[in-house]
Amino acid sequence: SPLTGRVNTLAFSPDGKTLASGSGEPSRSGELKLWDAATGALVKEFKGAHSDTVQSVDFSGDGKLLATGGADRFVKAWTVADTKLVKAFEGHTHQVLGVTLKRDGRIIASAGADNAVKVWSLVTGEVVRTIQGFSKEATSINHVGVGDQFLATGGDGKVRLINETGSEARTFAGAADFMYSGATTPDGKIVIGGGQDGILRVWNGATGTSITTFEPPKAATPEPQRTAAK
Repeated sequence: SPLTGRVNTLAFSPDGKTLASGSGEPSRSGELKLWDAATGALVKEFKGAHSDTVQSVDFSGDGKLLATGGADRFVKAWTVADTKLVKAFEGHTHQVLGVTLKRDGRIIASAGADNAVKVWSLVTGEVVRTIQGFSKEATSINHVGVGDQFLATGGDGKVRLINETGSEARTFAGAADFMYSGATTPDGKIVIGGGQDGILRVWNGATGTSITTFEPPKAATPEPQRTAAK
């Protein structure tokens, strides 16, 4: 297999032609690869992307940059054309579980297992802000549209919309278990979250009200065995 270890994260380029994958061997290597979405062929490999597994990846709005987060606690930015490292961001004290590049390519936000979200400047390479308030791991993060807000999920069972300034804009009620992942439509009107309970929840992004939920199918109850009459 051209992949080492489990694939932890996937992301499509804005034009849908390229698929980025993050994987690796725990405590030994972090793999970042690009694939042709139409043919499945391996296009590029970022050598030695991280020293531990790649946990998250995201494209910039123009598809020219990639942001990655790894179990080695680093956030990194790469050029897609020549697989060169642009900057490495150090500051998380535990695994980086989520990264998101703002559409303008100037800001990266990252979610960490250190119960914090960090906002980084791609221009200076410095951390702009550290956002606390997570009682457990911050598990995923996604910028909403072209604005200054992002959606974050956490092991504390919360799904929330946060401003880059650190203030909380909105919470989405209903999740009560460890939340692993969240996503929004490009316009931010629909918010989706998935967690440990196996339920996919869908909310109105503007009001925070629930739209629907998708629950896992219940196991069929076995029919009682019948004994033949004597």
